Amino acid sequence: MDVGTGDVLVRALLGAGPVNIYLFDVDGTLEISNGPVKLAQVINLRHAGHIVGLCGNWGFFINFCPGWENFLNLIGPIGTSKALYMAQLKMYVRAERYVLVGNSPPDDIEARDAGWEFVHERDFKEGL
Repeated sequence: MDVGTGDVLVRALLGAGPVNIYLFDVDGTLEISNGPVKLAQVINLRHAGHIVGLCGNWGFFINFCPGWENFLNLIGPIGTSKALYMAQLKMYVRAERYVLVGNSPPDDIEARDAGWEFVHERDFKEGL
C-alpha cells in the first residue's frame, strides 16, 4: 500500500515514513493569544508532512481561526489532563519525535511526564 502522499495520520499509523508530532499550547504561545509563535509556522509544519495539534485552549483557537480544520490534525485535551492526552497520543500514534511547544513550567513538566520533548515558545519561534 503506497501512502506516501496520503494523510499524515494514516502515514504515521501505518509507519510509512518519518513523521513528527507537534502540539502547541495556545495561551501565550500562539500569536492569536499574545504569543510569539506565528500560525504560519504551525501551518508550515503541517505542509511539511508532520502532525500538528493543540494542547491547551483549543476552544478559543477554533473559534478565532476559521478553517482550522484544514491545517490541524488534533485538538485537545478534551476531558483529560495534558499529560494523559500526550501519553495516549504517544502510545497510539507512531512518530519520530513528540514535541510540545509551550511557555510555562507546568507545560514542561507535563510534557516530560508523558515522555515528550518540551520546546519553549521563544526557542521554537527562533527555529527548531
